[in-house]
Amino acid sequence: MTAAPTVLHVRSSAGLYGAEYVVLGLIPELARRGIPSRLLSIDNHLQTRQVLFERAQELGVPAERLPCRGRFDLATVRALRAQIAATPNPLLHVHDYKSALIAWLARGRRRIPIVATSHGHFATDASLRAYQRLELWLMRRFDAVSIVSTEMRPALTAAGVPAERVHLIQNGIDTQRFRPDALPLQRAALGIAPDALVFGAAMRLTAQKNPLGLIDAFATLARAQPNAVLAFAGDGELRDAAAARAAERGIAERVHWLGARNDLDRFYTFCDVFVLPSLYEGLPLALLEAMAAARPIAVTAVGEVPAVIEGLGVVAAPPGDVAALGRALEAALAQPLPHTRLRDRVLERYSVARMAADYAAIYARCAREDGHARAA
Repeated sequence: MTAAPTVLHVRSSAGLYGAEYVVLGLIPELARRGIPSRLLSIDNHLQTRQVLFERAQELGVPAERLPCRGRFDLATVRALRAQIAATPNPLLHVHDYKSALIAWLARGRRRIPIVATSHGHFATDASLRAYQRLELWLMRRFDAVSIVSTEMRPALTAAGVPAERVHLIQNGIDTQRFRPDALPLQRAALGIAPDALVFGAAMRLTAQKNPLGLIDAFATLARAQPNAVLAFAGDGELRDAAAARAAERGIAERVHWLGARNDLDRFYTFCDVFVLPSLYEGLPLALLEAMAAARPIAVTAVGEVPAVIEGLGVVAAPPGDVAALGRALEAALAQPLPHTRLRDRVLERYSVARMAADYAAIYARCAREDGHARAA
């Protein structure tokens, strides 16, 4: 019988976003299934705080830091080799291009399985496109590659990743944390009237997430809904531009900036409608979390979103279509109560338990294949 692997999750992170929370949720669920694993967080040399590692500590997730003093540091490779040497039956699970490269170099000629997850990275400039090509080249040499959206598959197979090694494993969330009865944020403390109609978005304020388009769509709705307000949970490079756009549209006092938050479970139940206005996505965790909280939703038809909402009566706007997004906001107000069907969809397909079971099956297969290779 092949011994169960110990999974080392390697992640290079610039903040706490969807992929980070996927990893932080996966590790404890694997432990409940008897699969030991821990996070190896690669230091970000551009940041004074290593927020992924710190958040893991806060949540009690087993984690260690790998030093990194630049874009590439041989010390990181050596540190990962030491972790591998000290781990019984190691299996590496990498979650980004940098982690993939470090893991490939640290493994060397040793027969150690590597599983990669593509969390839906999108190349928006020349350097990111180069990193994406490197990651695709590495994935051809890994034992398994998971994707979070079906539309990612063609790029992998076109790059030469064997089709039988590509697995669709959709993101899963903690449905015990994200639930309809989570205590909502206090509106008075945020300067929001108790009878306000709150449209909320949890996002990085970047071009991909389309905060400017959301402000434009909300400005139209706001004229017909005098008690409507828009709340952003998150921060990013477009924060000032988004605030300026709100002022241009005459709704600055009706837009609230809540900043990056660790209490999104309370944010969703504070919202009357959750909005996902993205221009492109894989499988966005924020949407699943809001659905688990049984919030009405207004979304764009990006990535795996149409499959998530299929048959639920949700109007999805084409990405980038401001008028259609405005209509989706209005339609969300008319979604019939209760919204338990949204939560039921998440419980059925997108729980962290289901995600962990899918990964456990891949790990077991890789361990068996590795055992056969060693015996040969």
